[in-house]
Amino acid sequence: MSESLVHHRQRLQAAQRRCQNLPMGEQSPLHGSELRRRLDEHAVLSVLESSIVADYAQLLEHWKSYLVMTDRDGVLLRSWGQSELIPDTARPLFSPGQPWSESALGCNAIGICLHDQLPTFVSGKQHSLHALRDLECSAAPLVDPRGDVDGCLAMFVDPRRVRSRTQGFVQVLAQQLENRRLIDAYGDGHYQLTFNNSPDNLDSPRAGLLIIDSAGQLQAMNARARWILGEHIPARLHWHQLCGTPWREARAHVEGRLDITFHGRLLCHARLSPPRRPQDQRAALHPAWRALDLGDSKLHHAILLAERLKDAGIPMLIQGETGVGKEVFVRALHAASQRADMPLVAINCAAIPSELVEAELFGYERGAFTGADPRGKIGRIRQAHGGRLFLDEIGDMPLGVQARLLRVLQERQVTPLGATDAYAVDIELVAATHRPLEEQVAEGRFRADLYYRLCGVSLPLPPVREREDLRQLVMSLLSDLATPLPPPRLSDALWSRIQSHAWPGNIRELENLLRVGMAIADGNMLDIDHLPALSATQRASLPPSVTRTAPSADSMSERLARHNGNVSSLARELGVSRTTLYKWLRDAEKRHASVVDDQATQGWPDQGIT
Repeated sequence: MSESLVHHRQRLQAAQRRCQNLPMGEQSPLHGSELRRRLDEHAVLSVLESSIVADYAQLLEHWKSYLVMTDRDGVLLRSWGQSELIPDTARPLFSPGQPWSESALGCNAIGICLHDQLPTFVSGKQHSLHALRDLECSAAPLVDPRGDVDGCLAMFVDPRRVRSRTQGFVQVLAQQLENRRLIDAYGDGHYQLTFNNSPDNLDSPRAGLLIIDSAGQLQAMNARARWILGEHIPARLHWHQLCGTPWREARAHVEGRLDITFHGRLLCHARLSPPRRPQDQRAALHPAWRALDLGDSKLHHAILLAERLKDAGIPMLIQGETGVGKEVFVRALHAASQRADMPLVAINCAAIPSELVEAELFGYERGAFTGADPRGKIGRIRQAHGGRLFLDEIGDMPLGVQARLLRVLQERQVTPLGATDAYAVDIELVAATHRPLEEQVAEGRFRADLYYRLCGVSLPLPPVREREDLRQLVMSLLSDLATPLPPPRLSDALWSRIQSHAWPGNIRELENLLRVGMAIADGNMLDIDHLPALSATQRASLPPSVTRTAPSADSMSERLARHNGNVSSLARELGVSRTTLYKWLRDAEKRHASVVDDQATQGWPDQGIT
């Protein structure tokens, strides 16, 4: 028996011991928004479906096999292949959202693979569940461009039909996918060095792959290269340190064959490929950007500018009407940046009472004020250390807090309330607003020095009524809402109404209406009757521009009474968010209280009362 087979048997026995006392079947499948979130986080699915699965479709059909992909927690995200292979009793286990960890299904190849972070296979009665005992499963871990395991690829076959072991094939698929992800992540502007022990195997997925920048510094490598060269290679190692030869000599052989000696002892055959030529700008974007870049020229420009500046340390100000997707844009920016693994801390300045904004942002020591948490609080700015701080609705921040924030941004230090010591912070800053900050600066309601500190670059996002890619936007939302099922189609009448509607609530309004329509519709066609909230006769009034100011207190009181006190209904009429309307109401109450105090101090006007 080979050493590798002995090792596999030992790992299988260890897994069976781990699973002996586990309460299987107690984890419920994921549905709805949580499943959609996990699907959205795995852009690798599109790579897997568009290239690798398509390339091997005939082989998968020949083997009558069933291929599945899970995330790092073992939650099944997608499947392909011959569903008739799966026994009826096991079919529920292959639904999207079904957990396949050891704690969920006991001994199984996916669970063992994710536990050990190594390829494995489990056959027949080795499965804990009887429903899986007619199947054999081979599984291999999926590795992201940073070298971390973020999922599992597994193939199920009938061991009575397929005599050859399939674990080698699944490993090849996983390695091919890893290489594609690595090249997509670093391809533009980086050289690719492929190496192996034979010059005939340089195109094999099992070849080592190094990503090297134009200066000759190592940026990333695949798992095969890590195995060949050793796990503990220092980050950003230079070519000369790795191979003992000048980088310029290697670049002279670009697109040619090289014989390379690593660490002065390991001879390999290699090929150095140049950086990719500039491609279609959208195709070269990070997957988080591609999900937003559906064809609108204004949004595309904002994305390209944000992509160029994402790691430059330049503050960004995202501007746009309520509901255009400012927070989604910031999350895509963060995911595409070098700080993606660090915190993204978001705070809505309009949703926090003005007297608590300082404590929320800067934190406080215990006993700093009455009602404070006795343990103190670190504050949002320090929570974002090393990552990115997102200040939403920055235009609603009180002037006194603006001064303290400016000092933090200038000194890169924050002092909690009640403290004497300052803490250094390293943050990237992004702010967003639907208000005209330039006008607020001119009126003295927003500090000019803070505005110029925040607005290193302004990124306006278009409202839905101006989007050039409205159809693509609608279909993208429908696809997300319908996952994992196919999205419904739109009737011509409904599409005409969608085009004519003003969308004062923008994407938020559009998504909510589509969700309602899908819940009402019986089949796979959405018609105008399924979206009752759309006006039946005329184009809705345009939303207020970002220069919209609050109505008078009397006007708001009258309007609120007409809506029977329903704040959400009044907010829709005014074309603002509930958060903004609540702030307007609070400001009106404060103005009223101030007038009452002044009258109490100065005396009421003579009303003939003696």
